[in-house]
Amino acid sequence: MRRALVFLLLCCAGPALAADHPDYTGTWTLDLAASDSVDPLMKAQGQSWIARRAARRMKVTQTLAQTEQSLTADLDSSLGHRHETLPIGGDWEVRTSDDGSSVKVRTAWVGDALVTETQLRLNDGSPAELGISRTLADGGRTMVQTLALRRGDQPTISARRVFRRR
Repeated sequence: MRRALVFLLLCCAGPALAADHPDYTGTWTLDLAASDSVDPLMKAQGQSWIARRAARRMKVTQTLAQTEQSLTADLDSSLGHRHETLPIGGDWEVRTSDDGSSVKVRTAWVGDALVTETQLRLNDGSPAELGISRTLADGGRTMVQTLALRRGDQPTISARRVFRRR
């Protein structure tokens, strides 16, 4: 089962020193032309046509600060500003999402990828898991985020988002 595999990967990755992994610290701008459309992923989450259309052209900037214990992200887009800190270590943490619902989140290293998993309920109330895997390319000048939405026994929907370091 996919869930068990991801759990094993996260648990077996073990603690690591910051020097052992890529450093995502910096300011990153979304390269829409190099990125996949997130429309199918947003549609599966129950997002409106208007929100999905806005995402097609939305400029996104992420300012990340990484330590051995956490990744802090300041996200800026035409929808506003969002700040979050993700503890790195693989332990589940209960949080309140933007819509007020409760979600479980954990972030851990899986090789050179920094992986965040979120267990949530979609707009229709069905349970789902959203995974975000971050990797660096081009000598650290490009960050690739792969988003994967798993919903029950339906096929996984994924999208690749490419960010360029400023």
